[in-house]
Amino acid sequence: MQVPKSFGKAGTPFAFVGEEDAQLAAAQFQHLVANTIRECVLRKSGTLRSYLEEAKFPSEMTYDRVSRIQRGETMMTITDLLIWSNAFQEVRVRAAELVAAGSPVREKLDEEAISVEPASDPEK
Repeated sequence: MQVPKSFGKAGTPFAFVGEEDAQLAAAQFQHLVANTIRECVLRKSGTLRSYLEEAKFPSEMTYDRVSRIQRGETMMTITDLLIWSNAFQEVRVRAAELVAAGSPVREKLDEEAISVEPASDPEK
């Protein structure tokens, strides 16, 4: 699968995909989380490189690897997501909103907000 140059860039929506395409839904999730990470890093340190130099992240969170994740060339792991969620509340909130919205991740034109319907209660 070729990664679009717009991957991880703000204001780049993805269209709804069918439930049968879990890999594309995961890529959409990563794209939206990568946008949030990028915005948080820019606010805090200005650049990803300077943020990673200051952060107390595990040694595998190198600039090269994180840059590839941000561009969509490397798949984000659950470990990566948890590290970033711990670093920035905005990442934790965005990931929770996307998971609550269900799979696949739906098109979101406004990068600053997402409307999420509460999950239905299976007990009802």
